[in-house]
Amino acid sequence: MTTAVILVAVLGGVFGLVLATASKKFAVEEDPRIGEITNLLPGANCGGCGFAGCGAMADAIVSGQEKDATKCVVCSAENKKAIAAIMGVESNDDENAVRSIPRLHCNGCTANRTPVANREGIKNCYVKAANAGGPGQCNFGCFGDGACVDACNFGALKIGKNGLPEFDYNKCVSCGACSKACPQLLIEMIPANEKVLVQCNNREKGKAAMTDCKVSCISCGMCVRNCPQKCITLEDTPNGSIPVIDYTKCDGCGICVQKCPRKCLVDIVPVEGDPEAPKKAEPTGCACCAMAAQCPSAQAQKQE
Repeated sequence: MTTAVILVAVLGGVFGLVLATASKKFAVEEDPRIGEITNLLPGANCGGCGFAGCGAMADAIVSGQEKDATKCVVCSAENKKAIAAIMGVESNDDENAVRSIPRLHCNGCTANRTPVANREGIKNCYVKAANAGGPGQCNFGCFGDGACVDACNFGALKIGKNGLPEFDYNKCVSCGACSKACPQLLIEMIPANEKVLVQCNNREKGKAAMTDCKVSCISCGMCVRNCPQKCITLEDTPNGSIPVIDYTKCDGCGICVQKCPRKCLVDIVPVEGDPEAPKKAEPTGCACCAMAAQCPSAQAQKQE
């Protein structure tokens, strides 16, 4: 018995020594700048930069894969400057630039959409998108099951009583996670000071579109013909056409809203542009934690 114990102890010591030697001999040194930049990033892992998380973003910046050291949309202006300084470049972040915010291209709320009785079941946007089956007859609109809500790490989204997502722009950090999560491609990131929105995604024409929803677009082209800035076009897709606004030309005159016979072009309140408008939120507390998606406390805060 004693011999066996001694033998196991000796083998453990030998193997430990081998592992310690190997760890030093084959160690891969990490550029210290990666850790420094990771600590300056918010740790939200929202994916707004296009990388899997803040660590991957930091590695990409240092390796040169990501050329824009200030690309993170959640990071504060101060930290962006610090990251640029670490990389020895000038910060190209414009503190006066108007941020982009999510807007919903659908007004198919419970009051407007034509319900379909046999489409009850699993509440999952992706399942319904794959099977072209939502709560309404329109196959291009919002399902209201909250894929966008689940994707938001900052508690800036909820499904309202009308069955559509509602945005809290005081909490929104403009990461774009909700836009990427929507299987219907209904959420677009547009400048926060814009005043007009195409609030429909229906691609059908005439009577078919009118049957789907009370405020559906019928692709009549009235908005295109009457826009003085010529900033609206009917974009053709395999499923039909839909009006698209070029916000680099739009001056918010609202003529398209007045001319639309279906009221699917609407006036929207600019989120930024006046002193009282809510500004971009800086993430704090649980929202900054990389484990927010798994942490019960963070999820509880998100639901409040």
